[in-house]
Amino acid sequence: MTGPSALPRPPRRIVIVAGPSGSGKGVMSRRAGLPTVPLDEFYRDHDDPSLPRRFGIVDWDDPASWNAGAALEALTALAHDGVAEVPVYSIPLSRRTGTAVMHAEDAELIIAEGIFAAQLIAPLRELGLLADAIVLQRPVPLVFALRLMRDLREGRKPPLTLLRRGWALAREQGGDLAAWRAAGMRPVGLREGTRLLRRLAALTAAERRQRSGAGGERLLRITAVAFLRDSPRGEELLAVRKRGTGSYMQVGGKLEPGESAIEAALREVEEELGVRLRAEDLEPLGDFEAVAANEPSTRVRSTVFRCRTALPEPLSVRAELADHRWLLVSEPGPGPRLAPLMTEHILPALRGA
Repeated sequence: MTGPSALPRPPRRIVIVAGPSGSGKGVMSRRAGLPTVPLDEFYRDHDDPSLPRRFGIVDWDDPASWNAGAALEALTALAHDGVAEVPVYSIPLSRRTGTAVMHAEDAELIIAEGIFAAQLIAPLRELGLLADAIVLQRPVPLVFALRLMRDLREGRKPPLTLLRRGWALAREQGGDLAAWRAAGMRPVGLREGTRLLRRLAALTAAERRQRSGAGGERLLRITAVAFLRDSPRGEELLAVRKRGTGSYMQVGGKLEPGESAIEAALREVEEELGVRLRAEDLEPLGDFEAVAANEPSTRVRSTVFRCRTALPEPLSVRAELADHRWLLVSEPGPGPRLAPLMTEHILPALRGA
């Protein structure tokens, strides 16, 4: 078994900031002096046929216009690794125009702000990454004026569309605030919120120092299956992401009592992919140990199998899985956060084989 890697620093924590469009969320975040991920960058392109519509245009105030999974991926990478690739989105063009690499440096706290931020509360809490969730509350006339001035200045949409949208959002602001509060977000003013964010940063730093000194990590016994296929680009590896998480890994999971590694692998493949394999379809790749991708203060020890059995196309993931993607074995490239077991052991072992 490959020797265990050193336990990394505890992940940074994330505070969710919501509020009406144009209310000053970005201003508050900048005044707090913390790394900030603008969630507006994760809007979908305007030609996506699944986008909802309103006022004769795409309804950018509907959560369906936003890619929550991609935002969670980026935030998870930033929290654990201190670096993430974030889309660059043009509001006037209504499409992604590129990408940027964001660094958290030595910050202990990260802000994620946007009108759909409440959607990330539950998954970030499950991952142990949520520091707090607040919503910026300001008077309706002030927000209407600030939003209109910003949108006209940036040429986001035609003036008549901006006015119609602005009046609608003003009427809905009270209901939106009630929904944010129901989701567990605390309403704050601009100055109050800035002070709160600064206090949270100091508190998070103190908590991290305490956790770092406490130790006591646990060890989980798991199994994993590395599905491989040939493509014009080269050999590819299947990676999957569980619901409520931001890291990609292999199909697999924890061993049940009395279960062998290969029995667990066959069961997990059927549960997560709906594919029934035989024991002879799996070839041992190795036994490895690494830091757990999604569970704080935890290591995993895994028996890993490789498999070249063809999977159904299109492939549909099941059970607790949210989505999947195929990555080049030779060079996965930038983008989603990959589990340490994958980057430190499985990919190197596949390249060596």
